[in-house]
Amino acid sequence: MMLQALISYAEREGLGDSDFETVGVRWLISLDRNGQLAGNPIPLSDDPDEKKPRPKRIVRPKSDPDFVSHGRSYFLCDSLERSTIFVDDEEKREKRRINQKYFVSLLEQAALDCSTESNALQALAGFLCNENMLAELYSRLKAVKAKPSENVAFTVDGQNLLESNALKAWWRQARQSQRNEQEKNESVCLATGKYGPVCRTTGFIKLLGEDTKLISFNKECPAFESFGLSQAANAPVGIDAEEKMRSAFNRLIDVSRNQGLVFSNAIHLHWTRQPIIADPIDLLSTADEKAVESLLKSIQSGQPPVAFDDNAYYALSLSSNGSRVVVRDWLETTVPEMKKHVAEWFEDLGIIHPDGHAIKRDFKFGALLYGMVRKDLEELPPQISTQLLHGALRGRFVPLPQSALSAALRRLQVEFKKPDDKSDPKSNPARIALIKACLLRSPNRSTTNNQTSTTVMTECLNSESHDPAYLCGRLFAVFDRLQYLALGSVNAGVVERYYASASTSPALVMGRLFRNAQFHLAKAEGGLATNVSKDFESITTTLGDKFPASLSLEEQGRFAIGYYHQKAEYRRRSAERKDAEAKS
Repeated sequence: MMLQALISYAEREGLGDSDFETVGVRWLISLDRNGQLAGNPIPLSDDPDEKKPRPKRIVRPKSDPDFVSHGRSYFLCDSLERSTIFVDDEEKREKRRINQKYFVSLLEQAALDCSTESNALQALAGFLCNENMLAELYSRLKAVKAKPSENVAFTVDGQNLLESNALKAWWRQARQSQRNEQEKNESVCLATGKYGPVCRTTGFIKLLGEDTKLISFNKECPAFESFGLSQAANAPVGIDAEEKMRSAFNRLIDVSRNQGLVFSNAIHLHWTRQPIIADPIDLLSTADEKAVESLLKSIQSGQPPVAFDDNAYYALSLSSNGSRVVVRDWLETTVPEMKKHVAEWFEDLGIIHPDGHAIKRDFKFGALLYGMVRKDLEELPPQISTQLLHGALRGRFVPLPQSALSAALRRLQVEFKKPDDKSDPKSNPARIALIKACLLRSPNRSTTNNQTSTTVMTECLNSESHDPAYLCGRLFAVFDRLQYLALGSVNAGVVERYYASASTSPALVMGRLFRNAQFHLAKAEGGLATNVSKDFESITTTLGDKFPASLSLEEQGRFAIGYYHQKAEYRRRSAERKDAEAKS
């Protein structure tokens, strides 16, 4: 179904022309009618005002990348190194002379067949064969810091050769002649079910800067030749179908890259059968506060039942393994279902703001991932981001990976051990929101110590909870607060010294902290100390005098949320007290 959905998308968007393709072109070189340089290379971009302008997207004649890589070239528009031999390495330069010779031969062949463009093509061919003129071009390219791999187009006497209708018609005819001369393999296409010519090899998919293939059999040995079939004939795909699939892949990859849906060497594609105005998956990357609020309201107000003819929604996660595409996840659903699941995702992420005054839900997907790493998302295995997205798009009944919960808790413990770190890990709501969502969607969510997970994992402080792990987290925040009231700021306090052990083995350290708290209670004075003392008594009465010997992974998550909730509550009280004092 994935292949059919890609083909439908390509047909809808007018992609998959077997003779022409859209590529990024960085430079335009202008020649006069005599084949002399008419100025400096002109940089091309779709938006020159961007901080790092991307090459301009231009349609050029298409060739098989495998064909080009074996000493050939594209027609009219190619990289600087293949078309002009703009490369410093002498060994590579000799190889590129072969490519350029083929580039010039195409110009000369077209000049013989297209009388209207003959003069311009001959002028360009003459320029490319003139060593002195190329030397002048190289100096100008170096002055503008051009790269050998960047694509270039040419104008002659003000005429852009890529826009010539005569040359376009010539190229289509030349391509058809090439196809007629090639060896033909015929079979039933896996994607369309039609019998006809199938690809001997497939083209490249530009995945995360690498040339990759979805279908690849490059070993010529009996083990890779089922029923005598060789190369891509083992998984036959029609020539037109392959062209459309590859074009769809490349377009969707560009869209997802621009949207920032690339995490841990995995890229996440999404599209619909019919165009839509607002794509719900976009909210995962942007997390626009108003858009999230609007989505939640629309879901809560009720929606019509999902019908069979609802617009289909597709999501696909890809990574690469060498030169091959790895399909990590595939989802086919409907737009209404997708909206519902994305709304549930933001609902489950809801957590009290660190200041204790409002519920925050608008967490970007990237912010959740960064909550599990020290600095770079490369620290995460690729499957974690894919599994998290998988859970976000499939609704509440799909558990989130325990590896994500473990990574978030481990990062929390590590950061609490850094008393000299200026960051405030206890105020990272994205990390706590992820922990909460993992617990809510845990396969063990049905009951937790005779309480439902939903009861335990509330958005803000739950003073009615009797969960031991949650209470231990709250009590640890009380210990921290009492120390601050008694001693003020210290370099290595309760949190920095004991959080890791208290959140995993409370019985080992809580007794010592309990005794220290008694001294801090005696030393602290004023109304603030009285209020904290009430919290201390309330929590210890509910918890009892027996602390858990150890906490499981999910219990550590509830400990972290209990601590976070209690700290947010103290910040809320402090803000209200300051406001009251300011008004009095």
